Parts: sequence; structure tokens; C-alpha cells
Amino acid sequence: MKFLHFTTILLSAIVTNSAKAASSIRGSNIDNHRVLENDQDLPFYLKEIEYDPEDSRPGQSGNRGPDRTLNVGTPDGKFYEIKNSQGSAWADGLTSGYDHVKIPRGAIMSDGTIDMKGKSPAVVPGKGLGLFGRNLQDDADERTPEQERNLSELRRHLQTDNKTVLAVKVVGNDGTYSNTPAYLSNKVFGTGGDTVNLKSQYTACSHGKLNFDPMVNRDMNSNPQDGTTGIVDGVVTIKVNNNVAESDAVFRNAVTAKIKAVFGTDAYNLADHVMYCLPPNVMGGIAYAYINSWNSVYSNQWCDYLSTQMHEIGHNLGYAHANEGGSYKDQTGMMGYSYSQDNGPIMCFNAAKSWQTGWYSDKAEVVDPSAGNCFEQDVYGISDYSEGVAQVVLVKINDSSATDFYVNFNRKNGINSGTVEGGNQVTVVRQGNEGTSYSESELMTKMSAGGTWTQTIDGKSMTVRVLSISTSGTHFARIRISENDASCTPATPPPTVNPTPNPTKFPTLPPVPTPPPTDIPTPSPTTPAPTPAPTNPPPTKAPTPLPTPSPTTAPPTPAPTTSSPTPSPTTGAPT
Repeated sequence: MKFLHFTTILLSAIVTNSAKAASSIRGSNIDNHRVLENDQDLPFYLKEIEYDPEDSRPGQSGNRGPDRTLNVGTPDGKFYEIKNSQGSAWADGLTSGYDHVKIPRGAIMSDGTIDMKGKSPAVVPGKGLGLFGRNLQDDADERTPEQERNLSELRRHLQTDNKTVLAVKVVGNDGTYSNTPAYLSNKVFGTGGDTVNLKSQYTACSHGKLNFDPMVNRDMNSNPQDGTTGIVDGVVTIKVNNNVAESDAVFRNAVTAKIKAVFGTDAYNLADHVMYCLPPNVMGGIAYAYINSWNSVYSNQWCDYLSTQMHEIGHNLGYAHANEGGSYKDQTGMMGYSYSQDNGPIMCFNAAKSWQTGWYSDKAEVVDPSAGNCFEQDVYGISDYSEGVAQVVLVKINDSSATDFYVNFNRKNGINSGTVEGGNQVTVVRQGNEGTSYSESELMTKMSAGGTWTQTIDGKSMTVRVLSISTSGTHFARIRISENDASCTPATPPPTVNPTPNPTKFPTLPPVPTPPPTDIPTPSPTTPAPTPAPTNPPPTKAPTPLPTPSPTTAPPTPAPTTSSPTPSPTTGAPT
């Protein structure tokens, strides 16, 4: 039998599968309430609720409900909020979508809630195995339904993948999500030419590592003839028999049940993430999502807005809220406030959430104060991550506890050009759980060139100093992180060669006598011998023709060539 082993995944990827619960929930129905006949082992889910930023102003707190609720999921994909338990301490330390709790016999399920009758759920031991304790058949035909769901859940929580999304236009008896399916598809996926949407911005922020695609077109298995449709361009219309005055929990679970009725499978099996776009005035907040899950829910037009889409799907991926002296108030990224804007603000996530994504891990550095680390480098914005010159975009200052500090240069450019706060500044953000899983973050500081921030970390006074910010070419911040704000450049070291030591008392080796001269003379130099004579023809030693022994002209006449003088006159003797 073959198994598929997933050996390389982010630590934040954890199981979020309600299908691990009991295969059925049995109980007696009394006035539309179900009284549980047996204890039920169900997965625990945290629901994060987002409110309109206007509700956070002074004097507006009365418009807000709770920021989060404690819930369980059932095998059919429904969620139930736990009510009337003995406080909430029982949930301390539980991980949403990973841990299981036991709902006791006698609890009452109704209208999206479970009344615990004053009892508290008990943590189910041995259910926190997550992705690391399970094997999955690699042959789809041989997988059990639970293995198939486990595989879907594993894929859902990887931070890098191609994933599917289904957006649901919800229609009630007296209200409907106000836009057309085509409009919704364009706002979520850009199918009509919209250039900024859930799909485009996640692809941009992850530099192509996490991509959301529309669920493929699919016809209904059973057509109820009530306006419910098949899936087209990632959008489906679902009609439910509910009124706006009913709670959003009632609407939500009714939508989940209707999807299964018309398509023959649970909603979480259709797509990795399913967005419910409710009619206006059904819910108190603007949106909510279940942490490490598949489901997010929106109030009418908030389903269309980029920031709400990014924020709620971020919760599905395990990202918690980004705070700054209050919930949502860190506006350097998408896990703070949401904004009623169709195509903005164009930004990604703060330093801590960016670390959690794992998208930039090959250009991230860790500074460990306990090891005496000192960091001084150029840090670039995540918008420039793909640039070759950008060697570092994130820095983690590691504490021995699970709570650490994350540093980035929040460059206001490109995919992060709409960051609402701290643009072109260096930010420091604190977050727990080693920055790998769900934990709220706190923006500690924003600094321009020359700014400093100091914090005691592992007993050492660590300072982050912005040495400079370059605004030419590919912008970056020169950052130093050191103990006591010390320079990372060491003092001039002593000479590497020690001075000559005093003479030793004894020679280290006996002297080697100079060898006597050899009998054989040293050979001639290796260079060629000088030319024995000029290379030109040598001068002649004597004229080449032999000298004539005597002049070539006739020798002088030894005597006149005339006859010898007459010894006496030639005439007769004188008379």
C-alpha cells in the first residue's frame, strides 16, 4: 500500500478539518432544539469578527459585539458557537482547527449555537496530531472519504500553492447580496477585467507563490428551481428560506446545508476557501472567518472590497489581527483595519505576518542576541523581493521565549504602494508563536533615517538603528541591530604576525654545514652562449684577390729606353 508523505511544510500549516469529528450527531429534537444523547468529539474553531473602522471611534463601541467567539465544527461543515459554558479558560492553549473538544451529553444545539448548560468542554487527548501524524493514500481511488478530506485540509493550509475559491451570492426571503454574480466574480478574481482583487493581490504579495483561482464551472446535481444556480466563473447563487431578522449563524448554516443538497457534497470539498456574501443587515460586523478553516462570511458589499477579502482569507490561513495600542490599529498591512474601497489600499502584510507567510524565507535573516549576533545590512522592501540586488527583506530578532520581534523596510511602492501607515519607514513588530502560526501582533515603532528603538531581549539591551534610507534606484534602509547600539565593525585587530621572540637558549635544529665545493665546475649559464662572431659575414682578413707581386703596369725603365749615350761623339775626331 502506498502513502503520500508531506515532509516539507510550514509550521503554521495545521489541520482544520471538521470531518475528523464523529460521523453523525445524534440527539432528540425538541421545539427545533437538538438535545445531545451522547458526548460529541468535535474540532475547535476560533472565529475572528471584524467591524467597520467607524465603530472603533470613541463613543461608537456600542455598535460592536465580541471580537472573537469559541466554536466547534460538525462533519457536515456547520459551525456552532459555544454558549453558557464555565467561562473561557477551557479554551486557553487550544489551536483552532487542530485541537478537539468533547461536548457533553445533554448540551442543546440550536440556531448556530450549543448551550453547554453551565458545563465546559473537555479537551480530547491525542487529537492534536495535525498534519505530521497522518499518512494519505496517493491513489485517489483508494482513499477513504476521511483521507480525501484530510488531503484537502493539508493543501488548504500550505502557504504556497495554487488554491481554489468559491464565492457565494446568498439570497434570502427578504434580502439578497446586492450585486450580480458576474460583478462578484470580477471583484474576487478579475474575470471582467478588474486589475486589483483577491486573486491578483495575493499573487503579487507572494511573488507568485500563493495563487487563488476560481472554482471550476459545475452544474447542480439537483435543481431546486428557486433561483439557485450552478457554479460559473467561481461564483454560485444559493437561495435559502430565511429572513434577514434571523441571525447570521442561521443563514450561514442554511447556506452550507443547501450547497450539499444541490451539489451532493460538502462545501469544504468544493473549494479550498468558500466565501459567503450575505444580504445587508444580517450580521453585526462587516465580516468574519474561522481560523485555519475554509469558511469566511461577509456583509453584502464588504464581500467586494480588496482589504476585507485579503483580511478574512488571511484568517483562514492562520493570520491573527495586527494591533497598535488597540485591535486592528496597525495599518501597515492587511490584518489591521479593512477599508470600503473597491481596489485598495494596495498593500500586503506587516513584518510579522510577512515572516509567517514564509514567502520571503530565502531573503530573511535571524539575529540571536544570546549568541552575540550583530547585524548591519541593507534591508529592502517586500515589493522589491524579486530584484537581484535585494538580499534581505525581513529580519527576526529571536528571543528565547516564543515572542519575537520582526523588522522590515516598509517601502511604499508597487504591490505595497497603498500602505496606510509607516510608508518608507522601518517598522518593528512583536508577535508570538515564533512567528509561525496564529498570534496577534503589535506594531512597536516606525522609524525614519537616524531613528532608534531599544528593547531588552534575552537580558540584553538590543537597539535597532536606521543608519540611512536610500531614495535612489531600488530604495533600501541601512539597518544596524546590536547590543548597546554598538558598531558591528570590530576595532583594528593587533598585528597578525607576533614580533620575533627572544633567541632560544638552544638552536631549534643543529646547524647545517655548508657543503664543500663540488669538483665539477658549475656548468655554463643556462642562457645561450654569446654569439662567437657577428651574425653578419666576418670581415675579410685581407683583400680577397691576392696582391700582385709587382705593379700591373710595366716596371720603370731601368735606363732610358733610348740608346745608350754615345761614348764619344758620333762624328770624326776633331781636326
